[in-house]
Amino acid sequence: MPRYGHAQTLGFSEDVQAALGKERAALDKAGVDADVVLGQISEMHERVATLNARQESLKRELRETTVGYVAALRALYVLCSGALDLAMYAVRKDSPAARNLRRLRSAITRARPSPAAPPALPGTPSRP
Repeated sequence: MPRYGHAQTLGFSEDVQAALGKERAALDKAGVDADVVLGQISEMHERVATLNARQESLKRELRETTVGYVAALRALYVLCSGALDLAMYAVRKDSPAARNLRRLRSAITRARPSPAAPPALPGTPSRP
């Protein structure tokens, strides 16, 4: 079955409903209850329209959430980086303690598994 878009399929549904309404007498004569068929099409049409509206709403919400998430993620990094600088200042930047603190910042560039990712199975190659 070819894949048609939302507008195409809803337009097709409307056209078919109009055609069935027009040919109601012929359908009745052939033993087809036009009201049953039209009811099924109308019900599915409404279901598709409702689900599409919900999907579009969720996409908008996701875009807005993503913008907020990216901003919060950046703010968290900046806050942590500043706190690390503050700690290095407190222990003196040239001290062994500051050297250990600097390692925290360089460790962020090393790959580490996502907290949401399941642990790798033994013998499974790690991702680069």
